Amino acid sequence: NPRQQLIEVLRRFNLFEAAKPFQRCLHCNGLLQPADKAAISDRLLPKTGQYYDEFCHCPACDRVYWKGSHYRRMRQFIDSVLQTDR
Repeated sequence: NPRQQLIEVLRRFNLFEAAKPFQRCLHCNGLLQPADKAAISDRLLPKTGQYYDEFCHCPACDRVYWKGSHYRRMRQFIDSVLQTDR
């Protein structure tokens, strides 16, 4: 079970306090920075620009992130793991 494996790693290496989800690029692990929508609008699909207003940008690899349809589910999963008895 991947959830249990993640909890085991967090416990083993005492990483619960160090976990800072959604702050690093999934591609290169660079630190994400807030991005102005107007500055990146030419890189967004039309519906992404229409439905979302908050974006982050990775200066290391130039990828753009936003809290899309999967964000809530990911956030719930991460929160449930981090609230586990340590």
